[in-house]
Amino acid sequence: MVSRFWLLCLLAGVFGSSQAVADVHMAINTDKQSMALGEALTVTLTVEGASDIVSDVNLAKLKQNFNIYSVSTAASKLHKKGRSINVETMTLILYPLHTGKLTIPALHYKDKHSTALHVSVLAFNKQLSKVVFKTASDNAHPLVRQEVTLTLDIYDDGSLQWTAPHEIVAPGAHLRRLAESQSEETLDGVRYTLHRYAWALMPLRDGKLNVEFPLLDAFKFGTRLRYPVAPLRLDVAAVPAYLPVYVPIGKPVVSVQDLPVKLALHRPVNWVLTVQGNGISAEGVRGLLSTLRSDAAFNFYPLTVNDNDGTRATSALQVLRVTVPFVPEQTGTQKMPDINLPYYDPATARVDSLLVPGAHIRVFNPVWAVVVEVLSGLVLLLSILGMSYLLQKTLRSSRKKRLILHGISRATSAEDLQRALLHFDPAFASNITLQEWLSNMRKNYGVDEQLTLLVQKLEKVLYGSDEHAVDITKLAHTAAALLKCGTKISRFEMRAWINKMTRK
Repeated sequence: MVSRFWLLCLLAGVFGSSQAVADVHMAINTDKQSMALGEALTVTLTVEGASDIVSDVNLAKLKQNFNIYSVSTAASKLHKKGRSINVETMTLILYPLHTGKLTIPALHYKDKHSTALHVSVLAFNKQLSKVVFKTASDNAHPLVRQEVTLTLDIYDDGSLQWTAPHEIVAPGAHLRRLAESQSEETLDGVRYTLHRYAWALMPLRDGKLNVEFPLLDAFKFGTRLRYPVAPLRLDVAAVPAYLPVYVPIGKPVVSVQDLPVKLALHRPVNWVLTVQGNGISAEGVRGLLSTLRSDAAFNFYPLTVNDNDGTRATSALQVLRVTVPFVPEQTGTQKMPDINLPYYDPATARVDSLLVPGAHIRVFNPVWAVVVEVLSGLVLLLSILGMSYLLQKTLRSSRKKRLILHGISRATSAEDLQRALLHFDPAFASNITLQEWLSNMRKNYGVDEQLTLLVQKLEKVLYGSDEHAVDITKLAHTAAALLKCGTKISRFEMRAWINKMTRK
């Protein structure tokens, strides 16, 4: 009796389940049958008499031809033949991955399936102009660790606003985003707006390298557009296994900032280098410059490496600024160490090196420099004081002689004139005769014969009978004039004397 009861329950469950499946109805439709690449396609799947269709409907086959941007569902109730039926609607936003006649395959729910649909995808239409994509690499056959520049060029009519693409996918490679640009270009006779995006790519292993770009988002009048981009393939060649990881592929360029001609002993100095190359890094540069070691002449400290330009670069070429702090330890002319950077030359397939010879600099002791500077200042000060003293002495002597000449010119008698002449030069004895005075004058001042004749006339007045035949006042003025012309110092003589004292 009990077994019959369970058998009836099982038959009732099977009958109810088959009846529920039989009541399921599926319908599918699209908002358009023809579209341009980049436009969105809305697909609506309606299932009557079902629940949770999102987890039960498999959408994997759609991904062959479309990108599934979004999936949303809505539930409602439908009253049919006196019964309340669950209705679920799935709305799919799809973007085509290529042009042509694309098929939306039949979607299955339990043992029911929808009708397969077809959509025609064109490159462009009246609403959406043509968009051209070009991907390229500056080296299609790079070596491992040889950085290349990837570019993605988008040509449109200028009406689209593009969103910068997300990071591209390149398994086994290191990527670095570069600067983007926009310009006007002509392609096949048509004027386009060119949007260029670039990346620096460094392969980390040899073999085939597939670079996949994400779908690109653009907006036109607020409407989202999505465009697929074909992948780019590179053939990566291997490098010798013995090559250290910090050795760059390709010859770098090194420039050295000039150091001062003279450096102070025991004072820190920064030696600045600029290294340019593809695929170089801060760690690699430190490895390349590991040969800079302290010695008796210089004490080197750990170097620092920074990007020389904070802005995003436009090519894979990297510029690194290297600062090497050091302290001079010996005075005299010293030679900075040579910089020897190894690199792998792809053309010759061997390791080569770049030699940057070190410059010669002079190291001085700042203590001795201060001492020499102080002594030089003292010598100059003493010279100035000596010159001032001599100049002041000369000026006093000149003033005294001017007073003496003034006294000579004011003599009114022969005795006054004789006395004034004998006191002309204090170096002469006061008890000498006029002839002795004339001899001293001729020896020290080089006076001419006119003064000799004047002395003879004065002697005749003093010792002869011509006392009243000679005008003493006129003779005194003549004597003062002769002595003034014979002993005065001109401006040119004074300047020559000063220059001579300065040279001494």
